[in-house]
Order: sequence, then structure tokens, then C-alpha cells
Amino acid sequence: MPDLTKPTQVWTLTWDADWVTAVAFLGASRRVAAGNNLGGVLVWELPEKPGGDPPKPVLKLDGHTNCVSKLACTPDGKTLLSASYDHTVRLWDTAASAAGEEKIVLNAMAIADAERRKGNGAKVPPPIPATVGVVKASQVFDGHKEWVTALDLSRDGRTALSGDDAGHVVLWDVASRQVAKRWQVKGWVAALAMSPDQKQACVSERVPLVFDTGRHAAIKLWNTATGAAAFDLSAEFKGTHLGAAAYAPDGKVLVVGRGGEAEGTLTLVDPVAGKKGKALAPVHQSGATDLAFHPDGRHFASAGRDTVVRVWEAATGKLVSELGKSRGGQFKDWVHAVSWSADGAWLAAADMAGAVQVWHFAG
Repeated sequence: MPDLTKPTQVWTLTWDADWVTAVAFLGASRRVAAGNNLGGVLVWELPEKPGGDPPKPVLKLDGHTNCVSKLACTPDGKTLLSASYDHTVRLWDTAASAAGEEKIVLNAMAIADAERRKGNGAKVPPPIPATVGVVKASQVFDGHKEWVTALDLSRDGRTALSGDDAGHVVLWDVASRQVAKRWQVKGWVAALAMSPDQKQACVSERVPLVFDTGRHAAIKLWNTATGAAAFDLSAEFKGTHLGAAAYAPDGKVLVVGRGGEAEGTLTLVDPVAGKKGKALAPVHQSGATDLAFHPDGRHFASAGRDTVVRVWEAATGKLVSELGKSRGGQFKDWVHAVSWSADGAWLAAADMAGAVQVWHFAG
């Protein structure tokens, strides 16, 4: 069992083409995928042990034409799902052979920026080249007509829940891509999560999306079979919207994180009773962005705009460890997303600065 009190940052996987917005480990393998603000997706193969130079990406998943908002992989590691602002969720066969190769420079933006500042004494860094195999998406789910802003995958990998900025929430079968249920919320879907038994969904909505949260915000727990709201928690959260939500594997705890430009308070919710519980401290300054439960089911990681990742004990809300240091909040390289490896010994974080930070827990 990894010791979650002892994190060590082992690699920074540079990819500065744009913000890195999504990240996911691929099943029980050492592979980790990341998506960025331009629609790119790269896959790295991590070494078995920490140490040494950062590995370079081995694959490029080619197909999206806009920001990748979320990545999720089936437990068997065979299918990766990627949600995007190009209105699609793409499904990737992780064992597919590359159709060709492409040469990329992982720090091209840093080089270009240094070139512009040469006159002020800036030193141009050497390029970090990589050759990646190019893979095309095997299937596409096109059940959305607007930006797909949120995605969650059932624990068995068979059912997906996705939401868009037109307020459509869609429950669908991964294998057939057939829609099982669709319902409408008033605002843009800001965050969502599906309970382990797939009977409930937490959906946070917001109007408008940018800068003004005062007009409308809602947090509701929905019955996925009927598409009806079972609990409305909006008043308890005082009109704020969520940046992230996640159910514990046993379904007894729902963790939600306040999003936007406000303090990113994490709160424990009883999803069975529909009751708001304990608020955790410290908060993520300027908003929480992602939540991910550890494979042990007893801990979870949170990320925020303050560039910090924290590990918590779900039952008590106790802070277990803190990864990184706060750089003050919004627009200072915030962490967009986090993902645990299947053995729980590794955590990957998608960084707005254009990198994937990889942490290891000894044990």
C-alpha cells in the first residue's frame, strides 16, 4: 500500500503547445494520456521506477479540433474516452497500431518566447524533440451539438455520462454509443459525476459561463432512470457552481468542489439523504478544478487554480498530504485535472503551464 503522506515529484512531462487540460492513466498500465486546449492528445509510457530523465510521449491521438475537456479510461485499459469542445466524445482503442509517425518539439513555445526576448538577454533552451506514432479515433459519440464540458465513466466502464454548454446531460452506452437517457438543465453543465450504481448523477450548472455567476447556478442530484431531480442542493451552496464532483466507490460519500473565481471549498455530501455535510480546509484559492478517488476508495485527490494538489481522507475530511506549492490562484499555471494509477502509487496532474506533473508515493 503506498504511503500517501509521502509524495515525491518525479517528472515534469513538458508539452507547452498550450494548456494541458485533461489527464488519465490507461487501466493498469504505466501509460498516461493527456489532452490540451488545442485538441491534442499525447500518451507517455512511464518507467517502472521513479528517477532518471522524463520519458517522452510515444503516441499522438489525432482527431479533436478543439479543447479536450476530460479524459476517462475503461478499467481494462482498452478504451480511452475524450470529451471535447468540438462537440464530440471520441473513443480510442489503446491497443491500435499507429498509422504513421510525426516529429514534434515538446518545448516549442518556450523556444519561441525566448527567441522573442533575445534582446533582453533571454537564453534560448535546446529543443526537446519526440517522435510519436499517430493513432486515429476508433469511434465517435456525437450525441452533443455544443461544447462537451464534462464526462464521467461508470466503474465497470460500460456507461458514460456527459454534459454540454447547452445544458444537455446524456447517459449513454460506451460499446454501442446508444443514448439511454437525456435530460435538460437550465445552465451550462459545469461539472458532473455518476454514482457507482449509476442510479444517481450530480450535475452543477451555471449561467453565464464567464465572469458573472450571479444570474443562475444550481447543484442537483438527478435520478438517471427518470431524468428527474431527486435533490436540489442549490440553496445550501448559496448559488455557487461546482468545478468538480466525485462519488466514493462505495457510493456513501459525494465530494464536491466549488468552482469559478471564488474560494474552492471542498464539501462532503451525503448523496443518499441529499444533505450537505462537512466543508474541508484549506480551500483551493480561486476555485477547485478536479477530484479523483484513490483506488483504495478511502482517499481522494483535489486540484485547483492555486496550483496545489491535495490528498484527503474521505471519511473524516482530514488532509493527508499536499503536492506542490500555491502560487496564488487564478492564471498562475493552475492544475486542470488529476488521475491516479491503478496501483495508487502514482498521480498525474495536468498543468496550465504546459506540462504533466507526475508524483510518486513510496510504499
